[in-house]
Amino acid sequence: MTTYTVCVSDERHASYEIERKMLASIGAELRLCHCETEEDLISQCADADAILLDLAPMTAKAVAGLKRCKIISRYGVGFENVDLNAATAHGIQVTNVPDYCMEDVSDHALALMLSCLRHIPMRDRRIREGAWNLQGTSFRLKGKTLGVIGAGRIARALIQKVSGFGLSEVLAYDPYVSAEELAALGVRKAELDEVLSQSDIISLHLHVNKETEGMINAQALGKMKPTAILINVSRGPLVNDADLLDALERGTILSAGLDTHNHEPLGADSPFCRLSNVVLTDHTAYSTMEGVEELKTKVAQNAIDVLTGKAPRYPVNTL
Repeated sequence: MTTYTVCVSDERHASYEIERKMLASIGAELRLCHCETEEDLISQCADADAILLDLAPMTAKAVAGLKRCKIISRYGVGFENVDLNAATAHGIQVTNVPDYCMEDVSDHALALMLSCLRHIPMRDRRIREGAWNLQGTSFRLKGKTLGVIGAGRIARALIQKVSGFGLSEVLAYDPYVSAEELAALGVRKAELDEVLSQSDIISLHLHVNKETEGMINAQALGKMKPTAILINVSRGPLVNDADLLDALERGTILSAGLDTHNHEPLGADSPFCRLSNVVLTDHTAYSTMEGVEELKTKVAQNAIDVLTGKAPRYPVNTL
């Protein structure tokens, strides 16, 4: 007997057997939907007891159209596509998975760093074309200064991973983390200007909001070393594309490793694709077999907890 109806808002994964099996343990039926708009959410998920939300826009209008929803369980760390005020006003619990993919994204950040330092993608392409003994200056990681902008879970996982590489120092800019807490991680708290000017590698690890959107602009890039590397595994809009392109073309900085972009998919006609000093990946830092399994398990468990009257492990709003 079906006790609950649980809707997946937008079917982005190849399989939902993990969620289906877990939810079946409480008599919940999983329904796969194809929602791209707030109207889609209302028409397809109005009778849902829980919604496992991916990218569909859970606006105030969409929330108001849900008749009996108790929880919106978001796939991922962010919840920018959920109107939290509307959900709270309607008594709907919103959850996320804040510790999702921190190992995977920090791995990817490190991979991009090493790829930029050693020009690995460029060398691979040229060797396949028949070239050999390629010119170009590579750098070692030992002795370098790493700067992280944002010192949350992913940044901390990265800091732990590079601890054995013999870095000169790790600097962090994060107004919301104390110097004492960072010092316990072996990191020195610094102002943004110092991180920009003193770091050999700068890795971005923060959300996009009014304060951070476009923060890596011409002014910020101008403060960086000409040998500096910029890594972005967070959000594309943190970076002003035109300013970064100009800096890379003029050699204001050495290179960049970009997994997230302002326009996705990036497209072969993107000016970034013309540059040899950029390493590009397809917003895939989060995607590993282990990471996806963890995400699915925790998203389903959030829904199960709320539907069965328990406090969820990862609440976003307070009811």
